[in-house]
Amino acid sequence: MLLMIFLSLLPIIFLQEPSTEPNNSYLAYGVMALIIVFLLLPLFGMRYEIGEHFLIVRIGHIPYGKIKLEDITQVERSYNPLSSPAASLKRLFVKSKGKDLLISPANEKEFLRLLKTHNPNIKVDISDKNNWWRFWDWDV
Repeated sequence: MLLMIFLSLLPIIFLQEPSTEPNNSYLAYGVMALIIVFLLLPLFGMRYEIGEHFLIVRIGHIPYGKIKLEDITQVERSYNPLSSPAASLKRLFVKSKGKDLLISPANEKEFLRLLKTHNPNIKVDISDKNNWWRFWDWDV
């Protein structure tokens, strides 16, 4: 990830046109600082908070999404590599009436137990079967 950050900043650093205006340099470095902050944000941890009425997803201290617990209809296993607030490729796909999320809680069994206590109607389909594309039961 650090290599990706470094490579994404190289064009900005080396292709920046020399300017007699010092404000242009400040703007360029400000943009680079914002890019670095947003790329490093996932390193501050992702949290999935189950409250009285909502499942809240936070990346660092920034709220990413919120789903009503009563709207969640199904939770199933997913290995979908789409961008999402999940630190692993072994994910849970949370389906709801309004919004769907791919997440990867550290303790899936406890997470699912808490979800089911708030909404017992949630259908859970979590299978860790080794399919042809998985050589071992990796937690990727």
